[in-house]
Amino acid sequence: MDNRELLRAMDLNMWEMFREISRLCRGGELFETPHFWMAYSPRGTPFHNMVMIRDGARVEEAFAAARRFYAGRDTFCSFWTRAHADADFEGELRRRGFSDFTSMPGMALLADPGTPCAPAGLEIRPVTDDRGRRDYMHVTAEAYAIYGAPREYAEDAFDLPESVRDTHIQAFLGYVEGKPAAGAALYMTHGVAGVGWVGTLPEHRKRGYAEALTWAVVRAGFGRGASFANLQASPMGRPVYERMGFRTITEYRVLVGTF
Repeated sequence: MDNRELLRAMDLNMWEMFREISRLCRGGELFETPHFWMAYSPRGTPFHNMVMIRDGARVEEAFAAARRFYAGRDTFCSFWTRAHADADFEGELRRRGFSDFTSMPGMALLADPGTPCAPAGLEIRPVTDDRGRRDYMHVTAEAYAIYGAPREYAEDAFDLPESVRDTHIQAFLGYVEGKPAAGAALYMTHGVAGVGWVGTLPEHRKRGYAEALTWAVVRAGFGRGASFANLQASPMGRPVYERMGFRTITEYRVLVGTF
């Protein structure tokens, strides 16, 4: 796989992961064209209410569609661009006063190096039932509150059983003394093991749990025949993933402004 093919597969897996999260979210809606797609979640932030830019997108067309789609909704939205493909679109956004909401390194792990990671007292289980779904919802709500995500959004995002277990989705939880402490989820699409929702409860951080859960997802993906593992790193997660061997291949930028 050359760099162009790698970036294409990373984009497709990233788009599909967020599309699935939005599709399965309670009250979620999607609108898709060949050049961009957009999502709405009633209790989401601008991060969750996104316009994903794809090849060939034009600013005026995307703005017009976003005005129609988000009309009457009590929310702001963001525009997501790719450092490797959307320079012209992003430049036009910035000329119109858009600014950074956040940015995420697009990282890939091309093979499993076999690194062991088994923190003492941590039991990792795949989510298989409704109790696990509720535990996963709790871990995610508390873990992502540090980034300003409403806890109520997690209730919507993990409302359905399919949000944690489906043919291409599998969430994992780490338990300590029988109680959930950390989680991560596999989104297996386009032959890629997408890693999402890596999070640890605040009282359990800095014990290696996030890394252990990420390895569980990575190895589940490679076990299903993935060609590589793919993720978009948070500020807290990036050093963990670098230590694991993930390489930064690109950057995904989230911009907000008036359109």
